[in-house]
Amino acid sequence: MPMDLPALVSVADNPLPPLTAWVVILGVTLAVTALGYLVGRGSQRHRLSAALDELEVANRRHQRDHDQQDKAITALRDELTEMERLTGCLPEFAQRLTACEEVETTCAQMLAIIQTMLPAEKTCILLPEETGYIPWVASGIDPATLRQEIIPFGSGKLGWVSQRGIITYAAQLAQETAAIRSHVFGEDEVVDADIYIPLNQGKRALGMITLKALKRRPRFERQILRALKELFSTALAGNRAFQQVAQRANRDGLTGLYNMTFFKQYLEIELHKAERNHTRLSLFMLDIDHFKFYNDHHGHQAGDEILRQVGSLFREHTRAVDIAARYGGEEFIVLTPELDRPDVLQFAERFRDLFLANPFPHKDEQPEGTLSFSGGIATYPLDGTSIEELIRAADGALYQAKANNRNQVVAARGPVAV
Repeated sequence: MPMDLPALVSVADNPLPPLTAWVVILGVTLAVTALGYLVGRGSQRHRLSAALDELEVANRRHQRDHDQQDKAITALRDELTEMERLTGCLPEFAQRLTACEEVETTCAQMLAIIQTMLPAEKTCILLPEETGYIPWVASGIDPATLRQEIIPFGSGKLGWVSQRGIITYAAQLAQETAAIRSHVFGEDEVVDADIYIPLNQGKRALGMITLKALKRRPRFERQILRALKELFSTALAGNRAFQQVAQRANRDGLTGLYNMTFFKQYLEIELHKAERNHTRLSLFMLDIDHFKFYNDHHGHQAGDEILRQVGSLFREHTRAVDIAARYGGEEFIVLTPELDRPDVLQFAERFRDLFLANPFPHKDEQPEGTLSFSGGIATYPLDGTSIEELIRAADGALYQAKANNRNQVVAARGPVAV
């Protein structure tokens, strides 16, 4: 507590002269003031130092945030550059897919494109058949499992995704209610995946792509997935349309069997294969007996119906590797790879029994009391080594059957001289 002037003076044992007393008082006051200034300055210096420390911390925090922002901007710029690169490839990818005419090559190109755009540990492309999806081509999956099992339409995760028709993540499927999962998802899944990409044209299913364990997860992953879905759906739709046109060009319009242009092309391929592998192949040719009589008595429309039914018999009772064609008029021909003379003769006789048992209209009104055919067979290389020689040998055997009273099959006995 500051002392008043009289109290301060009274503390001295020997009173000082007034001037001296005032000097002492002034000195003490100045000392107290200086001490207060120094104490205040130290406190101010402490406050300034603390403020500087806070500014330094804030500056470092700002620099750290700035560095993080720079890194984020750099990463975003890199992703944008990668996105531009990938999207710039889309026209080239579309051109490559457009050039594909066969499903096999189309799927191979699709797989290569996926590995460029969104590489994954496991990738599988599935295509629809009559009753379900078949794993067609894949990467990271045992090839022995491909094309071995059909996943029925509407079953499991594939069925769920196919019905919705939109890109779906496995995490989304896991969020479905237990009731829906138990009803829709099967216990065993042939294809385990993280992402399901349905390929469709309207409501028509064209295929399905599954991805497991993506090797990178770009920021624009969903946009890339949608681009691939659109690109591949268009490619498969075009592929299907091309196949339909090609099939119509290779088919006989009335019977649905192959025409002779395609038949001869295929026969040439099979002849080279048989020569290379030292195997046999055979031709079976038939001609409907008294077909002119049938047309004259029942009309050409009824005759066309007979030809259509014969075409159906061939489709139902030949192997997948056999090629049946309409040779012309009421004549038909079948290529049977890897069948020797006794084998194809057995097949021809079995087909003749089916033909005789078929309920053709008005067949009992034919001259022989039934609708029948005469047939001839020829085998490579016993009866010829070229397309012309084999067809000529089979045709010669057929007319031998006609000469033998019809309704029978005759095997050629060596090449026929021109």
